[in-house]
Amino acid sequence: MTLRSWKIANIFIWSGVALLLLGIGLNYPSFQPYFATLLKTRQLAAAPSFEESNTGDNGTSPVDAPLVSPTATATVQATPEKSPPPPAVPTATSTPLPPTATIPVPPPTPAGTIPQYISIPSIGLAAPIVPVREEELGSDEAGQITWVVPDWEAVGWHNSSALLGESGNTVLNGHNTTRGEVFRDLYQVEESAHILLTGEDQETYPYHVAHIYILEERGQPLEVRRENAQYIQTTTDERVTLVTCHPYASTRYRLIVIARPNR
Repeated sequence: MTLRSWKIANIFIWSGVALLLLGIGLNYPSFQPYFATLLKTRQLAAAPSFEESNTGDNGTSPVDAPLVSPTATATVQATPEKSPPPPAVPTATSTPLPPTATIPVPPPTPAGTIPQYISIPSIGLAAPIVPVREEELGSDEAGQITWVVPDWEAVGWHNSSALLGESGNTVLNGHNTTRGEVFRDLYQVEESAHILLTGEDQETYPYHVAHIYILEERGQPLEVRRENAQYIQTTTDERVTLVTCHPYASTRYRLIVIARPNR
């Protein structure tokens, strides 16, 4: 290769490198969340089995906790003693009273309320909540159920999950990459962080993050995905479960954030 050809080749090579670096610089905002979530993934705990995750502070599962039987009290029948007959009591004559008017009893007020708004100050999240339904997957996975996720910057409330303020699991979902990216930064939330939910009754219900887990989802066998789905099922305790995909621009994992009510 002549010196002239070598110089021309170097010009093309360095021009290509410069264009590559320029492209990376211009598209860095798009790549950055992906790399950031990949780094964070190593710090997130792999989710234990659902039964283990429900273990309380004393090592006993709220569901499997032994029942405390009431102490039986023996009753001894006393032997009656002879006593003089009681004095005769004059018979009272009853006077009929006028009929009492029936007072209608109002129906009981529902114990809970539908969530309408969510705020997580530590990650700058503030978004409306809308009810979402479940739907059956296509013919390839007939009989399998998935939940609709809002296709705009809103959080979905599973409409068969618990209401705010009542016992049970209030399940919220959202996209992390497309269609509003409402849960894009959910992976950054830390344990003990505050979550504020506003209900239809305009009351604010405060929670704190208790656990953050990741679950392997994409490409997993059906039994693994069914085990994963237990995190969005009904529970006997009061909790809020937030669900999204992880990492950014990927569906490999499910990110699960479990919050408990502030008491």
